[in-house]
Amino acid sequence: MNSKEDLLIKLLTKLLPYRDLAEGILALVESSYADEKMVDGLLLLISQSIKNVKNTEAKAKLEKGLEAIQKIKHEEAMDQEEAEKLLDTI
Repeated sequence: MNSKEDLLIKLLTKLLPYRDLAEGILALVESSYADEKMVDGLLLLISQSIKNVKNTEAKAKLEKGLEAIQKIKHEEAMDQEEAEKLLDTI
């Protein structure tokens, strides 16, 4: 499993109490069917769904998680420990 998948799993785990579909998406990402294209698609879907979230607490968590993943994605030199610390702030 690559680090992008690991980070998405961590984000989805944090969103379980706020988003009903997080559990199903988490199961999909953890399955053997998940590939990089699917992970990128899920990140895009999360990004687009932020606009529809009415609960401000859930929306803030989604935005913060997505920003963290985007930052990690752009800074590929960031090691796994730094990425984990960034996601722990969610």
